[in-house]
Amino acid sequence: MAGWTGKTVYVDLSSETVTVTGTDEKLIRMYLGGRGLGVKLLSELADPEIDPLGPENPLIFTAGPLTGLAPMASGAVLTSKSPLTGTVFSWNTGGGFGRELKKAGIDALVISGKAKSPSYVELRGDEIKIVPADQLRGKNTEACTEALKSKGSVACIGRAGEKEVLISSFVIDSIHSGRGGLGAVAGSKLLKAVVVKGEKELLPARPEKFEELETKMLKLFEANPVLSKGFANYGTPALVKLLDYMGLIPCRNFSGKGTPFADLFSGEYIKASFELEKESCPACPLGCKRRIKKTGQLLPDYDSLWAFGFNLENSDFDSVLRADRICKDYGLDPVSAGSVLGACAELQSGKIEARELETLLAGIGEGSEPGKGARNYLSSRKREALSMDVKGLELGGFDPRGIRGQALAYATSCHGGDYLTAFMVGPEVLGKPLLLDRFSLRGKAGILQVFENLTAVLDSLVLCPFSIFAINEGLCSTLLQSGVGLEISPGELLKAGERIWNLERVYNLRAGFTRKDDTLPERIFEVGSKERGDGIPRQEFETALQEYYRYRGWDREGVPTQEKLRELGLSC
Repeated sequence: MAGWTGKTVYVDLSSETVTVTGTDEKLIRMYLGGRGLGVKLLSELADPEIDPLGPENPLIFTAGPLTGLAPMASGAVLTSKSPLTGTVFSWNTGGGFGRELKKAGIDALVISGKAKSPSYVELRGDEIKIVPADQLRGKNTEACTEALKSKGSVACIGRAGEKEVLISSFVIDSIHSGRGGLGAVAGSKLLKAVVVKGEKELLPARPEKFEELETKMLKLFEANPVLSKGFANYGTPALVKLLDYMGLIPCRNFSGKGTPFADLFSGEYIKASFELEKESCPACPLGCKRRIKKTGQLLPDYDSLWAFGFNLENSDFDSVLRADRICKDYGLDPVSAGSVLGACAELQSGKIEARELETLLAGIGEGSEPGKGARNYLSSRKREALSMDVKGLELGGFDPRGIRGQALAYATSCHGGDYLTAFMVGPEVLGKPLLLDRFSLRGKAGILQVFENLTAVLDSLVLCPFSIFAINEGLCSTLLQSGVGLEISPGELLKAGERIWNLERVYNLRAGFTRKDDTLPERIFEVGSKERGDGIPRQEFETALQEYYRYRGWDREGVPTQEKLRELGLSC
């Protein structure tokens, strides 16, 4: 089929061997690619009880069937067992890494073992080799990317990953980073980078029909104001004013909400204050990244504005710019970094000043204790209750007390506190694709599991997460038919998403997670103050969680039934 190359590459750093096999066509129909294929390979290759920083934990880069063909489909998915959370973890990256992987003729790249000395993996056309990287050791991502970018698209780690900092990440082409500590997995393998440059031309199976659908996609993006009026004009800071107006921006480690300086961090204010240039992923109609034209500085996304601004009550925009750049350069997840600093401030009953921020972040990048993540750091001080995390992954800057479907999404996510596994901010705040009562959990369980399944499909096709605002499983079905010649109905696509979700759930259960981990920080349940707002009633949450389990076909402990597993073709 046109959308898959039929090639899976295994690189064993320990034995310095490269093995190329065919991609199983049955896996394509069942798991599509991207996240689905990555999770399936992880489940086959890595026992759920392995040490995430051991050589047997693979790093898996996967492309999708629409990668390099459809708008907003140029990235890749990185999958591994997270050393921060201990869960299965997949991250849908931006940039052009996936497109280059596909042009190199590769559906999946699996890297295991541990190198004898610092190394990087280079893929150029049909050539795959392990290259010494001693000269790159100790460099941060900006310098590493600069040294390697002539060879292709660069996914690399900085000093934080080398030091196995648990909140470290890969950085793709100096712009796109991730979560879950997967940079530490690379560091444990002495893997500095993966560089890929493809040579194949990527063509749809039915060019004329695919061109019609591409035009339809672009019209749908244009017709969606969140994308065309918001993100396309201001990037993700377009959300700031609305979230502030609705009281949904948490601050002081989720002990308060709202800030007096939100307007100064809004997309509109930033655009008026700087001369900006758009930064787009290949073939993306949005261009949601922005650079300051004068300095070349990449502007922070909403995540960093929240983590280093609102969360820390820091109104110094320049310090937030510098903090975001430090995170990108060291290869740190800004959400986790800002969250652990917010918890540290509360632990010390103080406030982190703007002038301290750079020093503290550089210290984390160099391996200081907060780099273990909020839960680990606070547990060692017997103050775990101050950690605003789910399953060890810190919550992002959307207050679940006022977006209660998102609260249930956080609790049930296989990744932990990751809002992108089901971005319920869409229907509950933005009214896309329909407006839901954000203060109620009633009726959310059934809707949530559909959103989770659809997100798993989009991540497996490796479409940008923002595409969920404009497209659905029906359009994805027709894109697959004309783009890659795969006849798969919308219902079958959602069933594939359900299969992926259940496989992730089973992996986590086998890793030791239980029903007790499907919860939220105690603070989110507390009866609120006038400033913070009311917490979520615990009984309402428990009722919604049991309803969610029933919709999923799981028992009362959140374990998939044998009947459900047979229905999905899973022999777990």
